Amino acid sequence: MYTHILIPTAEAAFIAGLSDRDMNRVVDEHLMPDVLFEKNGGVRRFTRLCAAFAKFYFDDRNWLVAAARRQVLDELTHRVAQLQGKNDVFSLMKLPDRFNWKVTNYSVEVDMAPYVTEVFARVKDVCQADALVTVSADVMGGAAVFAGTRVPLDVVLGSITAGISMDRLKASYPFLTEAHIQAARVYDEVHPRRGRPRRLADTNPTMEPRVKRVVRLATA
Repeated sequence: MYTHILIPTAEAAFIAGLSDRDMNRVVDEHLMPDVLFEKNGGVRRFTRLCAAFAKFYFDDRNWLVAAARRQVLDELTHRVAQLQGKNDVFSLMKLPDRFNWKVTNYSVEVDMAPYVTEVFARVKDVCQADALVTVSADVMGGAAVFAGTRVPLDVVLGSITAGISMDRLKASYPFLTEAHIQAARVYDEVHPRRGRPRRLADTNPTMEPRVKRVVRLATA
């Protein structure tokens, strides 16, 4: 039994650059090895490597038939499973040195490395967001806030949407950086919430918004 880090559908879709629907298809249609995901009732969870493989599977549908794509994923999953640090790779905690991400199938060489590298970069974005955002029942009623503050993400994101400039935001919240804004956006995608975000004017009436209208394929 592997001990992967498993992530929810929204996070898997984000790091894969796919829709939730596509990630759910991975499970419902068993598009890749079962070890890459799990289903418990209506809850689906994925290894991060599954996200990279899913991106390849859907992006390359015009190049390779489904059976060929599945064979590529079966082969790479088998290779990863033989590694001593396989769980770190399934979870994309780190990438292995000198690992062969290429598979030759039907006279076509498929290189999975660009997909894995792209998803690995998005994993770092999620980790950065988790470091800059916290949730606690004791702070702002459990709303997501910037770490070390009581400022909800929804307030800042809603204000940016309403046209409030970064300079004006920093006047009220000096700690804010572009990294905080990016983290808020990533967190918002990975942890979708119901309802409309509050605007900055809701909590700070003195501020009025100014509204302005790679896989590489080669013949073997």
